[in-house]
Amino acid sequence: MEFSQGKLRSRFPDSKQIHRALFGAYYEEDIYDKYCGSMPRVMRLFHWRIEDAMRRRNLIFVHVPRVAGTSIARALYGSRCTRHHSIRYYKTVAPRFWEAADSFAVLRDPFDRFASSYAFVRGGGTETCRLSDVFVRQTARLRNVDDYLSFIEDRDDLSLDFVMRPQSWFVCDLKTGAPLVKRLFLYGRDDAILSDFLKSHGVDRLAWLNPSLRNPLELSARQRRRIEKIYVRDFELVGALRYRRAQGSPDLLRVAGVAAE
Repeated sequence: MEFSQGKLRSRFPDSKQIHRALFGAYYEEDIYDKYCGSMPRVMRLFHWRIEDAMRRRNLIFVHVPRVAGTSIARALYGSRCTRHHSIRYYKTVAPRFWEAADSFAVLRDPFDRFASSYAFVRGGGTETCRLSDVFVRQTARLRNVDDYLSFIEDRDDLSLDFVMRPQSWFVCDLKTGAPLVKRLFLYGRDDAILSDFLKSHGVDRLAWLNPSLRNPLELSARQRRRIEKIYVRDFELVGALRYRRAQGSPDLLRVAGVAAE
């Protein structure tokens, strides 16, 4: 994804294609994420990349796409902090900050998020956040939901746009599957809890940014099974979060005994 700069178009070569050729990943965030896994000690030299606004709040927000993240990120940090770094990036680049700071992410029902991402891709993005040109080209021939599902199934995570990836990719340890954020909120269910949490950090109201217009998406039983298979870890995370909320627990990680280490 890339935020729109009006109608101006760069005349330079597509940077994402260059990234892919050199580093095996389209997005800058993914380049850092790859090296966080392979060269963690070296990546600590990039601790200065953590935004000052994030350090001042002592709060890490992991921006999962298509979950109202743009509104939250801008309310907390301003217009510069709209990237989609995983929690692994913060843990590796600035381990002391990651350990000391509070951290959170918002998750969404996987079926609902799939419908949102499908509309985003089919529409080429939104008015303020366009689908990256490389994925506009790659998805131009997709005709329906089944084509879109096949597109996702045939590619690894780094070959997908952020909106197509599992939510767990952003918030979990990829080896263990354990969440590495300290708080998880469920979009549409935890709105009051999330609002109180944001108010405690000085955010009284969220503007509705980056909305996508879409019609209700009817999914067949077979399509739903394919979605459940692709996003199996997301269904587990959201299911655990719903269960803990039903039990009256405000903290999924602590009660579940999952250490955000």
